[in-house]
Amino acid sequence: MENHNIHFDDRFIEEVKNANDIVEIISKYVDLKRAGDSYKGLCPFHNEKTPSFMVSENKQIFKCFGCGEGGNVITFLMKKENISFFEAIKFLCENARIELPVNNISSEENLKNYEKKQRMYDLHIELARYYFDNMQKNIENSMDYLKNRGIDEKTVRKFGLGYEVRKSSAIEYLYNHGYTKQELLDSMIFRQKNDELYSIFFSRVMYPIFDYRNRVVAFGGRITRSGEPKYLNSPESIIFKKKEQLYGLNLVRKYNAKRIILVEGYMDVIRLNQKGIVGAVASLGTSLTKEQSEIIKKQNKKVYICYDSDKAGRVATVRAIDILQSVGVKPYIISLEGYKDPDEFFNKNKTSDFMAKIENAVSPLSFLIDNIKSEYNINIYSQKLEFIDKACEIIKSSDNAVEMEYQTKRLSEITNMSVKSIGVKVYGQYFSPKQFQLNQKSDEKTVKKVFPKIENSDTQTNEKKIIDIISKKPDCIRYIMDILNTDDITDDSFREYYSQFSGDVCIDFNPKNEEYKMLRKLALFTKIDVLQKKLKKLEQSQNTDIEEISFIMEEKIKIIKLISNLKEDIKGLI
Repeated sequence: MENHNIHFDDRFIEEVKNANDIVEIISKYVDLKRAGDSYKGLCPFHNEKTPSFMVSENKQIFKCFGCGEGGNVITFLMKKENISFFEAIKFLCENARIELPVNNISSEENLKNYEKKQRMYDLHIELARYYFDNMQKNIENSMDYLKNRGIDEKTVRKFGLGYEVRKSSAIEYLYNHGYTKQELLDSMIFRQKNDELYSIFFSRVMYPIFDYRNRVVAFGGRITRSGEPKYLNSPESIIFKKKEQLYGLNLVRKYNAKRIILVEGYMDVIRLNQKGIVGAVASLGTSLTKEQSEIIKKQNKKVYICYDSDKAGRVATVRAIDILQSVGVKPYIISLEGYKDPDEFFNKNKTSDFMAKIENAVSPLSFLIDNIKSEYNINIYSQKLEFIDKACEIIKSSDNAVEMEYQTKRLSEITNMSVKSIGVKVYGQYFSPKQFQLNQKSDEKTVKKVFPKIENSDTQTNEKKIIDIISKKPDCIRYIMDILNTDDITDDSFREYYSQFSGDVCIDFNPKNEEYKMLRKLALFTKIDVLQKKLKKLEQSQNTDIEEISFIMEEKIKIIKLISNLKEDIKGLI
């Protein structure tokens, strides 16, 4: 029987709150939109048409300015689910994989464990400052190393990149800041030999690893000279479990990225962000884990895989597809053929070039079939037959009728074999290509009946006006942060500039100046233009391996509703 009378120590309650992100929990009940440093949505506790419900990610609190309800993640659950304090704590413990105590949590041992964790977070912050200061001083040409790799100083600051010298003074630095020898050893970054402490990192560029709450929990180090291993991560500690962390996830949350792009390394994440493409995460030098896949699923975003294009990268992609699909996430695969990874890609290409790669991302089935094809010479008849057999088995494994049809036709084109011969292998001996044609006509009639044609629009005209205003008054950028995402911007230079500010400033919702009205109207028109083009593209889409017909229809309905809401917002500014 559950003990609802158990007393929870204040520190344990704080640990439970820290382990559960209020934005993630409330997003299950409320459709939240980024608004500066916070999120806004329609209040779940009273009826309203204009959002007055705000959630602060930094403070981990919510407040409705309409009905006055407010509090933390615990009080939200108690109010929304009509449950007790104990039941809310239990739910949050299960969500964050924290063991619910059966005895009184006020024990001295539990108190010490909590305080030990807090000290470890503080130690990592101090160490990150120490490494960052070394980088700023360009010790051992560390800053020059990053500049030669295409990383600018603004990005160095954004990611808190640092450097650890061969003969480190980090130990003395931490001693001077009040940390003990045992605390240094507990961090797992320092070890002892012959009664002497030493750092496991030396002559390395240091990448602070943040958890989703923006706390430094570990470090990655990249050696700048010859030596192995090239990359080294902090060993696991009381605040760091490698299989549960994703490098860059804190920025996905901060900038409310529209998608997640799974890459292999730190530099890939950094280069993508520097180019204004937010949403990149890396799995810390290890293969993607199920725990990391569960974390990705919780973000509720479209997922792309962009691993290295070599054989090892393709093998890792196949494994990542399996793991993601096992938790219910369907990823799309970005091909950077001719380039090893995103870091190398940007040495010769622009942001818009990578966005085109995203647009052309393929489904798991397309990737798996193409990956098998790379192992065969289909100009040799026997190899072609073997490839067809394997490809057909992959197609048959799908439970998506649209995808199966598309891949059957595609395999026919790849191998120069008839659709019927491929279809018989996939569907059985009674298959007829006429079935495909009948289904296609039926789907086209349904789409044309439900959705009207969309007129052409011009995004760039409004965008250029926005750029012109902001170039003269940069501070005005804060007026449009809650309307436009970096993906809505077509100009590469402005996209990179804009991405540096996303989420960093608060929105003033009631200014009276004309610049506010003008910029917001331009931003709203730009957003409508973007959505109209997306709607038109969905109407014309025949790339059924990317979106199913039913999904396309749902997307269209969403976009039409959003355009209608944006037009109402424009009326409110007139």
